[in-house]
Amino acid sequence: MITKLNMSIICAVLLIAGCTTYTGSGGNAVTRSFTWFSFVAGDDIKAACVPGSRDHFRFVYNAVYKKQIRAYELVGVEDGAKFSARARNEGGQIARFAISNPLGPWELEKSNKQLTNGQAAEIVDAFGRDAAAAPDSAGQQLKSNEFYWIVAGCNAGSFRVWAFDQDKVNLGALGFASALRTHDQTDVNFRDVEPIEGFDDNAFYIKVNAAADGTVRGL
Repeated sequence: MITKLNMSIICAVLLIAGCTTYTGSGGNAVTRSFTWFSFVAGDDIKAACVPGSRDHFRFVYNAVYKKQIRAYELVGVEDGAKFSARARNEGGQIARFAISNPLGPWELEKSNKQLTNGQAAEIVDAFGRDAAAAPDSAGQQLKSNEFYWIVAGCNAGSFRVWAFDQDKVNLGALGFASALRTHDQTDVNFRDVEPIEGFDDNAFYIKVNAAADGTVRGL
């Protein structure tokens, strides 16, 4: 049985070991939970993003964090793209990323699919249009108790982060979101946007940095 004291020790060991950076490897569930913020920021994508590298996009949908999160991965390959979808609804005592619930962010259903060049282009092209029409992402602060998309991507050897917040963008009209849902086989129903008032005491912020090439975690 893992007590609060034991979990604190695990946390300290993981932090000392530098396990808060997501590297793209599987690892065990406890380790993965401590890399959630790095995963959202796309640190692993950024580290591999150099001229000539393959395109790689990570789309994360926060539908009030404690109620639903979804993550989609699109990785270019020679004959199309590898696509994965992950999703979870509220379960047990899930409230937020915390030592009391270290596995919360990663209790996700997952599906994988191979996309053709045309299918992948549909997603990327729709995303390009949505990004061009959205407000500048630099400096945007996203609240975990609201609805938003955050996207980290390496495209043509250049990395950046985009934010689509419910207060600034009509999330229901995003073309890339619709395209992603077409290939989602997780069987977790998509939670649509609804008005949110106030700020949950258990909520937290993720802020896109001034260069829009990374994030800063906020509480």
